[in-house]
Amino acid sequence: MSLAPEHRKALQALARRHAKAELKALFAAIRTHSDKALLAAAKPAAKKEPVRRDALVGDIEAKLRPLLGPASEKADLLLEFVERKHGVSLDFEPRGLADAVRRLRKHVSDADIRSAAKGLMAEVAERYSKRETVV
Repeated sequence: MSLAPEHRKALQALARRHAKAELKALFAAIRTHSDKALLAAAKPAAKKEPVRRDALVGDIEAKLRPLLGPASEKADLLLEFVERKHGVSLDFEPRGLADAVRRLRKHVSDADIRSAAKGLMAEVAERYSKRETVV
């Protein structure tokens, strides 16, 4: 039996990477399975769909980025600010900033959450600013 040059080249490349016993097992599997099953097995795995991020969470993260600290602390600060400014009683412990934003949506609107993040940053800047103000 003579092989086409491209088939011979492919087999030689395969033989460089695998032991003789592995090749024998592969050839036996090829003989026992149909072309359809072999092509399905050789097909690369499907890529997972990227996780879609919430635009509001991205905005809040960007606004609170100047605060140094973990996201859980930023979430706690945001919750405290929303409780004070909107008079809402929030009785949950967020696992992070994204979780806090998702849970806050049940109590206040997206615009209120954005304004709360902006207000929180203004409050922090005012309270901890090193600038001296002239009165």
